Amino acid sequence: MKKNHYIRHTSIFFRLRYLITGCAISALVLTLHIGSTSEHVGLTPIAKANSVYFNMSSGNLNFSVNPANVNQITANDDWSGVNSVEGYFGQNLTATHGVNPQTVLNTEFALNQLPNTPRNVSANKGNPSAFNAGGLAEFDSGTYLAIGFQGNVQANPYLVFYLNTTGRSSITLNYVVQDIDAGSNDAVSPIALQYRIGETGLFTNVPAGYIADATDGGIAGRTTNMSVVLPTAVDNKPQIQVRLITTNAANAGGSSTPDEWVGVNNFVITSLTPSAASVNVGGRVTTPNGRGVSAATVTMYDAKGRTRNALTSSFGYFSFPDVEVGTTYYVMVASKRYSFTPRTVTVLDELTDVDFVGDK
Repeated sequence: MKKNHYIRHTSIFFRLRYLITGCAISALVLTLHIGSTSEHVGLTPIAKANSVYFNMSSGNLNFSVNPANVNQITANDDWSGVNSVEGYFGQNLTATHGVNPQTVLNTEFALNQLPNTPRNVSANKGNPSAFNAGGLAEFDSGTYLAIGFQGNVQANPYLVFYLNTTGRSSITLNYVVQDIDAGSNDAVSPIALQYRIGETGLFTNVPAGYIADATDGGIAGRTTNMSVVLPTAVDNKPQIQVRLITTNAANAGGSSTPDEWVGVNNFVITSLTPSAASVNVGGRVTTPNGRGVSAATVTMYDAKGRTRNALTSSFGYFSFPDVEVGTTYYVMVASKRYSFTPRTVTVLDELTDVDFVGDK
């Protein structure tokens, strides 16, 4: 009876669909889509995220799991409550156990595209030793609060931060890596730090962010405090992706073994306003007949009144090192025997021809 009932309703649905035209079809399809999305009837739940690129010029990016924000991740695979951070399962990124995560530079998606779906996180977990699903998990109760990483034969999980570093430099990641698994699992648990510019292509390792083994078998609590300055390649870019990644672990002898949970927490990502570039500015002071004037004082000052002096050499040459680019300077020469017309110079690059010819 249930089968006939289903066939009869299906037949009615298709007859109705072909009778309805134009906007009515669109409305019907839209209604069905919204209904299935909101209720997840018979469908895999849609992973949610907040993958907006965090503007580093607005301040520091802070992310942590602590008693005050236990509701930031409330459902599995839903990162929408966390700004500019999301996680992935790393499905089948390695073919075997014990692969160094520094060698895994791709993602599980076409063109290595991120953001993407599905995302991954198991929400609202407590005891890491009693949970062995693999991937990423939010441990927001119990002794150790953290985002946990656990590899397995399929999972090579990673956590991604989305940064807009326009107008910023010295991008620095401060975070804590901790052994949060007091169970019987005993694995070599490496974790690597990587970055890339844009949303496709391979990641690049940051050697200073690599931890060869973050855990101790059967004992939780080992803590590694990290502070890593990213390469200057990430400065002043609208789209930077930074990730922490682990892989399916091995034991100390290289054999397959259940992975331990590695926790990461207390992220503070900082940046600085880039210092102005500097160049050398120089020239020569000569007599009307082209001979160098020695021991003349060349003075250079800007609109803020900052003043620098230099003496000419025996051949009349002078030089100012470390002159700020993008600034306009007033340059004048003082000599006992000659007078010189001052010059106004805007420094955009190195200058070697700020020359002066004396008048008697």
